[in-house]
This record gives sequence, C-alpha cells and structure tokens, in this order.
Amino acid sequence: MANCNELFKIYNSTIKLKEEKRVILKSVRNALREKMNSRFNLIRNLDNHKLEFQSQGSFIMDTIITPIDDDYDLDDGVYFIGALSKEKRPMPQEFHDGVILAIGEDENYAEIIDKETCVRVRYVKEKFHIDLPIYYASKVNPELAHTKEGWILSNPIKFIAWFEQKVGSGFKEQFLSEKKMFSQEYRVWLDDIRKKDAQLRRIVRYLKGWADNLRGEMPPGIVMTILAGENYVPNERDDIALKDTLIKIKNYLDSNNCKCLRPTPPINEDLFENYSQSKKQYFLDRLKTFIESGEQAINHPNQKDACYKWQKHFGDRFPCSMAKDTIDDSNTYENKAIIGATAKSAK
Repeated sequence: MANCNELFKIYNSTIKLKEEKRVILKSVRNALREKMNSRFNLIRNLDNHKLEFQSQGSFIMDTIITPIDDDYDLDDGVYFIGALSKEKRPMPQEFHDGVILAIGEDENYAEIIDKETCVRVRYVKEKFHIDLPIYYASKVNPELAHTKEGWILSNPIKFIAWFEQKVGSGFKEQFLSEKKMFSQEYRVWLDDIRKKDAQLRRIVRYLKGWADNLRGEMPPGIVMTILAGENYVPNERDDIALKDTLIKIKNYLDSNNCKCLRPTPPINEDLFENYSQSKKQYFLDRLKTFIESGEQAINHPNQKDACYKWQKHFGDRFPCSMAKDTIDDSNTYENKAIIGATAKSAK
C-alpha cells in the first residue's frame, strides 16, 4: 500500500499560514484596536462602557490556512462591557455603525463592509481582511450583535475550549477570559501548540484546503472544524487518519439528516439549517468522491499514482512532483525534492 504521509506533511507546511503573515495580521489587528480605542468617544450612548478585544477562531486554534487566492483573515471580537439589558441597550445596528465610525477612513483599507454578523475591513496592500464580530456584556456570557436576528448568545472562547479539549492541548478558558492573571501560561501554551502541531489541527487544515480548492458551495471553516472535532480518528499516518475521519463524518451526516450541530452557545444550532437541499447534496457528493479517492490512494501500490488520487481533491499544491514512481512502500518519499514545489495537474 502506498504511504503518502510525508507528502501530507509537506502539503500541510504549504497551506499552513506562515509566521510572517501571522505577524502582519497581528500588527494590523493591533493598529485597528488602537484606532477604535482612541475614537471610542465617537460612539454615542456608550461612554460609560469599557471596550475590550479578543482574537478568536482559527487564528487562535492555529487551524488557519493560506487560501489559493491569499485572501486569509483574522476574527477579532470587539467586546462592549456593560450592564444594560437587551431592552435598554442600543440596537445591534447602532453598535455596527459605532464600530465603523471608530475605525474611520484609512488609505490602507480597500473597503469596510457591514455584514450581519460582523464588520469586515479589507486591506489594499496585503490580500487579507479582518472580521470584527461585536459582542455585549461580559466575555463569560457575551451576546453577538446580529443586525438581522438581534442579540444572540455566542461565546467564541468556549468554542476554542471545546476544540482544544478535543486536541488535548491543556487550554484553559481563563487564558482568554482572565488574560492578565494567566498571560504567561497563555504565551507558553501558544508556543507549545505551534511546536507540536497536533494531528487534529492538520486534519482541519486538510479539510479547509479541500474546500478552498473546490470553492463553490463548500461549507465554511467552522463547519469543517466541528465535523473534524466530532469525528476525528487518529492514526500515525495523516493519510489514513484523514480517510478514516472522512468516513466517520459521512456516517455522522447520514445518521442525523445532514446536520452540523454547534457544540457551544448557541448549543445545537444547525449550521446547515439555511442550506438548500441541493447545496447539502453537493457537499455530500464531494465528500463521497473524496472518500473513494482516499481509499483508492491508500490501497494503491504505487505512491505516484496514489498521490494523484489525493491531488484531484487538493489541487496542484499537493506535492505529487515529490512522490516516487515506485511500488517500494518502505521508502516512498523523495528526500531530495524541493519543499513547496507544485505538481502537475492531477490525472
């Protein structure tokens, strides 16, 4: 059987967001925070509130990838800390308008987009954007300012904690909810997860890389993260772990009428609820063919041919130029190949 484990590791290093891009994202994020803090007085009726920030999602969990078109992003939660009830506080749209006003104009922005769930800032010089979801109250029980559905209970920190428990990384919610007290522990934890790069993080990146290659009607990263976390099957080889996880994901979706239930507030929200039947079927069909190709690849005696089976779904960034055209399973990795080289189109 062909062993493509090392090829997967190289693919992972290709799609994983590079450290220099992480540094740029953090720098831009911090500049936005400073601007919002300095212009906070422009936001009406909230002068007795405190403004706090917390990055969330794939950037913290280190499952972020570099998309093919380089349009990567960072989610940075904007928290208005106060004690107003839903009835007494301004409507969500006023918070969105206030954040947009506080951000102000800047030649570095391509545009500011007011979305239902966040304010998006797109940048000219670098192909990325910063999403600013807006929350009210404490970070223990925050409510998201949704311009269409109103105030929705949503806790991104709990989602990080859920995922990190699946990984077994030792994350504590206090790292983010009580940052001043746990700042040193948090820095050590961040450094540690970068070094270890757990297999579940890689599996999530592979699923995101697959979706990024197909585009179209594929689900977003949060869906891929939940599906992977709930159905992860570990293995010493990434190719086998991915194939087994894909099979378990399919069984999971088949058994619950194609629902992806959020494990944290709002608990049991179906993230496929607004998908049309045709959109669901598109994803299920792509999943089925991905599994078939994965099984064929793992059972194939030739690594080069097996690699092309995977490359059909990952695209040219999957490094088939580095695969050996041999049936010898004991040494199927081309050590002399150049890391990051792309392969010819899948056959």
